[in-house]
Amino acid sequence: MQVDKAYEYIKLSQNIPCVWYQVTISQSGKSTPTSRGIYLREAGSCARSAEWTVQIEPNFHEDANNLEELVPFEECIQLHSTDKAVVRPPEYLLLTHNGRTFNIVVDPSNLSSGLHYYEVYGVDCKSPWRGPLFRIPVTITKPAVVVSRPPVVTYSKMSFQPGHIERRYVEVPFGATWVEATMRTSEFDTTRRFFLDTVQLCPLQRPIKWESVVTFSSPAAKSFAFSVVGGHTMELAVAQFWSSGIGSNEATIVDFEMVFHGIDINKEEVILDGSEAPVRIDAEALLASEQLAPVATLNKLRVPYRPVEAKLRALPSARDKLPSGKQILALTLTYKFKLEDGAELKPYIPLLNNRIYDTKFESQFYMIWDMNKRVHAMGDVYPKSSKLPKGEYTLQLYLRHDNVHYLEKMKQLVLFIERNLEEKDAMRLSFFSQPDGPVMGNGSYDSSVLTPGKKEAIYLGPPNKDKIPKNSQPGSVLVGAISYGKVSNAGQDIGNSPTKNPASYQISYIVPPNKVEEEKGKVSSSRCTKSVSERLQEEVRDAKIKFLGTLKQGNDEEKLEWKDLVTQLKSEYPKHTPLLAKILESLLAQSDVKDEIHHKKKIIDAADEVIDSIDRDELGKYFAFKSDPDDEDAENIKKKMETTRDQLAEALYQKGLAVAEIEFVSEEKASAEATAEGSQDVAASGDEPVQKPGVLPNLFEENFGELKKWVDVKSSKYGTLLVIREQRHGRLGTALKVLNDMIQEDVDPPKKKLFELKLTLLKEIGWIHLLSCFGSSSIFYARFVFLVLHSDHLRRHHRTPTHVLRATLGAPPYFYIVLERPFDLWREEWTTQRGL
Repeated sequence: MQVDKAYEYIKLSQNIPCVWYQVTISQSGKSTPTSRGIYLREAGSCARSAEWTVQIEPNFHEDANNLEELVPFEECIQLHSTDKAVVRPPEYLLLTHNGRTFNIVVDPSNLSSGLHYYEVYGVDCKSPWRGPLFRIPVTITKPAVVVSRPPVVTYSKMSFQPGHIERRYVEVPFGATWVEATMRTSEFDTTRRFFLDTVQLCPLQRPIKWESVVTFSSPAAKSFAFSVVGGHTMELAVAQFWSSGIGSNEATIVDFEMVFHGIDINKEEVILDGSEAPVRIDAEALLASEQLAPVATLNKLRVPYRPVEAKLRALPSARDKLPSGKQILALTLTYKFKLEDGAELKPYIPLLNNRIYDTKFESQFYMIWDMNKRVHAMGDVYPKSSKLPKGEYTLQLYLRHDNVHYLEKMKQLVLFIERNLEEKDAMRLSFFSQPDGPVMGNGSYDSSVLTPGKKEAIYLGPPNKDKIPKNSQPGSVLVGAISYGKVSNAGQDIGNSPTKNPASYQISYIVPPNKVEEEKGKVSSSRCTKSVSERLQEEVRDAKIKFLGTLKQGNDEEKLEWKDLVTQLKSEYPKHTPLLAKILESLLAQSDVKDEIHHKKKIIDAADEVIDSIDRDELGKYFAFKSDPDDEDAENIKKKMETTRDQLAEALYQKGLAVAEIEFVSEEKASAEATAEGSQDVAASGDEPVQKPGVLPNLFEENFGELKKWVDVKSSKYGTLLVIREQRHGRLGTALKVLNDMIQEDVDPPKKKLFELKLTLLKEIGWIHLLSCFGSSSIFYARFVFLVLHSDHLRRHHRTPTHVLRATLGAPPYFYIVLERPFDLWREEWTTQRGL
């Protein structure tokens, strides 16, 4: 800045009103949209003259006096144009404090294709030294019209130096949906690197962009294919990288050719409603003959969910208040879903996703965590796919707005969980030439040649019901892509995959209700032998047991009612195993337990009742023989026996846990009493467990031996009892190994209590160095471990860092570092820094 001239300008301007000029422009006859300048891009706008209305409004300081500054304000402004042959404004404008409008005529019809820029600016007639008071930019990008058929555009002999950019504007012909481009380079000696970019602007859409980076090690030709929208101007930019060929004096000669292709269809987005009826699609080639080779696949599954909880609150911080004084509100929506198998998925909200500047909600954020509160994924307006293992998950969506009514309408917002199907599960749909083709099984359609001016109808059939994913619920949506044209310079992959085709569209299939089983409703032969009264009594009994499971035990009154109903049902059905199993399940679900030992004894009694109600000899004899899978009665008996076996195993498992808990609590109380009296008890050592007060010494072992007969005690479901048994016998290393195997199983996400049990084992083993590093179970749960290992120790024991880590912590991933420095110095610094 030239300070002396700026100072002189300020001195001259001290008596001039301090205003800034707001410029608003709209096309004559239209109130919207408004803009700051004039921008003509499409071929239709550049082919004729148009009139634009410009409003100039002077804005004063907010403390300006009406009588002294606003009312006397008047300026005579002379309007100038940089080219009056194209942009014609009026000569003068008398501007007052309430503003004034005038019209500008823009005539680009005689311009050549390319980029053109003009300005209209206003100068104060009394003080021309002030310079332009306001400027009105006029930008015209006039495209070249493609008149040849087939439509081909060629740019020849373009010369490039490092950093040089060539821009071309082309009107995409109506009916074009993709472009096949060829780039040829010549006359250069070293490697050249180019950046290619195309942009199209469509109303109420994001810019349609395609870009590519291509490298030429020698003169050659390369082909590309990308999608376009017919009837809109396309900007093509070809640029040579600034560092490409910088050491060479030779220019690169480029020839660029674009051939426009297109198949016009009557439905861009195809929706199959779940019925057997196909969807008719009319296809037509408007530019030149094209090969119609439709391909459609469904490779994603969207399952809808409603929120299970919605919380609306006002944000407390002063930062969450708008300048107008409105308080910003937050809506937190909670969704729950379950994955039967590991899958790659992402949340999808049609109303909010992929919208930033054109949405009324200022922010959105989501998080996904499992039942252990481990966060697996998070995102915002652009959700990304994340690979999640099998298990139950919670998704929390966070929205903000200052209007409570808008957020109230979002309390039941539908959210889709979009899961990518594996390649073997993706469904390829069939096309037919007849509307009854999917039912009759004939008239399949493969491909044909479309000639300009002639339409051809094809029918897209629904997917085979047997190939629909088993976990797709009714109302879910299978999503995929469909393409119609065939790219001439493409490989086999593009021809078989519509998503790789430059001109592809979305296709959806709504999953219909499940088919009704033919045998459903028929009474089996075993039930036919029972009378109506017996079947009625069984239905009443099952309804009572189901009702028992719905009762809550939140307070003393509810517990008393539950206890009375249990007593009544046990008197009516004393040896009915499903009833006794439901009672045990209700006892395990109680949370606010005051006397832990008394509650565990009640669990043991309930488990004993379940065990005693089952004829274990008869159950064992049944599983010693195989049943006939074709016999309906045999299959029903098999299901019943498997259910009984599971109830027996669950009762034995819960009884074992309760016995171990009683022993542990009793031992702690006895130890505390002994410490308070100033005496210490010496515990017996060896493989046999120490006898605990209040429980028979062999009860745990007898129960565990019985459980081993029916299930695999090393499985993740019953493995905790095996860990406790090994811990009781003093085999802590074996217990830790079993626990590591349970944590590393991919069936379900490991539970937090398993990591807490692991910390207990490490403390009991005496590995204090691990406990000092990983004092919280959350670090173990993250399964990312950072250890410092000394090289002398590794060499002395002939072990690798991974071997040491696997022996102590299980499977990777790990982070470790091997130090050559003497370990005593590191230990001294470690203990000094931590005050040990």
